[in-house]
Amino acid sequence: MVTDGHEPCSHAMHRRSFLGLGGAALATAGLGTLLGVAPAGAATTRPDGKVRFGLVSDTHLNVNNPSITARMTQVFASMARRDPDFVLHCGDITDTGLDDEFVLYGQTIPDALHGKIHYSPGNHETRWDHTAKELYHSHFGPAPYSFDAGGVHFIGFDPTQVLQDPGHSGASGLAWLEADLRAMAPGTPAVLFQHFPVGRVYYFLDDKPQLLEVLAGHNVRAILAGHIHAEDISRFNGLTQVTFNAVKNGALYYWIKEEAAAGGTRQLQVSRVVIAPDSSETTTAIATIPLAGPGQGREQRPVSVQVGSVAHGRLPLTVQVGTHARPLSVSVQPYPQEVFGAAGAGTVPGVWQDLTTSGGASGGRRWTGAMDVSAMAPGQQRLQVRVLAQDGAWWEDVALYNAPSRTGDPKELWRHQLPGSVQGGITPLNPADGTIVAASSTGAVTALRLTRGGTAAPLWRAQVAPAYRRPAVDKDARTVYVPGADHRLYALDAATGRTVWQFDAGAPVLSAPSVTTLGDKQLVVFSAGEALFALDGKGRKVWSVAGRGFSAGQAACDGQRVYTVAADGYARAHDAATGKELWAYRMTPSGDEFQLALNSGWDDIVALGADLAIVANINGSWALDAATGAPQWTLKGSAMYAPTVVLKDATALFTTEYGVVSRVDLATGKTIWQTPLNVRVFEAGLIVHDDTAWIQSVDGKLIGLRINDGTRQGWLQHTLAFTFSSPAIVNDTLVVGDQNGVVHGIALR
Repeated sequence: MVTDGHEPCSHAMHRRSFLGLGGAALATAGLGTLLGVAPAGAATTRPDGKVRFGLVSDTHLNVNNPSITARMTQVFASMARRDPDFVLHCGDITDTGLDDEFVLYGQTIPDALHGKIHYSPGNHETRWDHTAKELYHSHFGPAPYSFDAGGVHFIGFDPTQVLQDPGHSGASGLAWLEADLRAMAPGTPAVLFQHFPVGRVYYFLDDKPQLLEVLAGHNVRAILAGHIHAEDISRFNGLTQVTFNAVKNGALYYWIKEEAAAGGTRQLQVSRVVIAPDSSETTTAIATIPLAGPGQGREQRPVSVQVGSVAHGRLPLTVQVGTHARPLSVSVQPYPQEVFGAAGAGTVPGVWQDLTTSGGASGGRRWTGAMDVSAMAPGQQRLQVRVLAQDGAWWEDVALYNAPSRTGDPKELWRHQLPGSVQGGITPLNPADGTIVAASSTGAVTALRLTRGGTAAPLWRAQVAPAYRRPAVDKDARTVYVPGADHRLYALDAATGRTVWQFDAGAPVLSAPSVTTLGDKQLVVFSAGEALFALDGKGRKVWSVAGRGFSAGQAACDGQRVYTVAADGYARAHDAATGKELWAYRMTPSGDEFQLALNSGWDDIVALGADLAIVANINGSWALDAATGAPQWTLKGSAMYAPTVVLKDATALFTTEYGVVSRVDLATGKTIWQTPLNVRVFEAGLIVHDDTAWIQSVDGKLIGLRINDGTRQGWLQHTLAFTFSSPAIVNDTLVVGDQNGVVHGIALR
């Protein structure tokens, strides 16, 4: 059975050629054979009907690290000698997801594995990807997709996000998965492979509970995952999850084959194969995956989880288990909402609290207790439930409850749903009449009018291309500029949403446009691929600068100069009239592609104030003389993602990705105050209203700080989805979007 909807096509060319020529140029030389890509649905079945296959993960090929290349060649050669039916790769194929790394990776694959490898992307394929997954799909084919082999249904799932590190399945991804599982023949076991592990201590996906709920309704027997660069075996929610060590760590891979279990039932045997320096091999069994039977921990699934109302900071709750459950313990904890990301950052052991039962250990069906939630932000929250069986398997679930608000806390007024994710941010359309505009990752664009009575009414809706950064509006509120992942910048009529013009930039437009005035003319500045463009108000190119490094941030313009930061490690100023480079300041030392991408200011939004251009990367911020580029002062800390906000009194607010907010004097660089919020903050950042700065965290919290001294001023948990959307304020209402596609209107007073 093939359920991807299209066949993969694979092509190769140099990264700059790819970005300059666009998708049409991909019809040239193919790379599919070189990368060993298996056509969707392709898998052989042996005469005995039993499947056997190899697996690798986190290979992290890097053109500057020949030792990993040699190790990868060893691994694939050894695997080929075992003649697998197919091979699974659980992502992070390369360090940076660039095409020269993919070409290098392809050179490690022997002929015997050509057409046999199935892939699922990792965060390293998407984090710095200026092609919005075009490059991945052109090389490796569709994601997600599925195929059958040896009577087992294999699903290559893809919860990675364009330009983001953590995962999000999304409504469309979960709907695809549900439909794929429903189409399986009755009794068929399923195995899902993806980059991120879920369950137990792993919180890399914000909608992990929704994913587990979908899987629980079907005969899914295993999740095979990477990302953490370590082996871990978990048995929960009816399945076995195995995570794998990284080829980056050593010459090793995994061999998985069907063997008969006791009683003749089907199971998969998972073994680790380690290749020694002398080329000898050691094979060690590490796990078994039952393909039949009731499923690991399934009998422990709660019949109900009942929560009461919070009183004095405590939440009463009751967990009812089924008649066949024999719990060793039933435990609860506040859901770890605040963690995500790369290996380590999304792993948390938890603070579990055991419930009690009158039936005694392993004998009760009703378990009760009260959980301390006094430290939780007001709003809807999740609690996590774990019912542990005596054999070590468990069922984990979540339940929702409401944490009470306090005087001075913001309050949500309304919600508006868009398809996809509102990742790019909200833009005021015309503050005078209370209108805003939002765009989503499906290309849905909507304008809303906010009333002082606390409602929002749609004005119009348009459909363009997927948007991953916020739109821009001209000074007269006549035109909305939307960045499109289909290589186009769209100009929409602000009154109707009608497309006025569109400009083909030759590569996905993954930066936020910036609008400025040059004399009596309007200029729209944006980045696409490795080029910087300036258009006039009618969509005609005024100038462009190629080969300057990728930028997903936003340029700043002062009518004389355009200031940018790019993935080649430089901050630059260009003449606004001609595009001529006026100065360049190296922020990031030269290094390999991965280190340069990681450490450069590729996602920075440049701020202007006091004749300074404020630029940043993940190590610090620089105040550069706007005319010369000479550094004036620096501020340590990873404040690249959240926009720096310049205040009217010649001070500025900086927010690091780890939630440290600083108020800094622009003339001297001296820190006036600094407040750690202990939350992760990325592109959303902060916005100022009256005497308060409102910080939007990744985990859906809105937190207020008094500008004068940095004192906390109230907070709200307005969403349980990740939030990278920069907020806007209209009519005392803060508007922000989330990865579930919800636009939230929040009263600040």
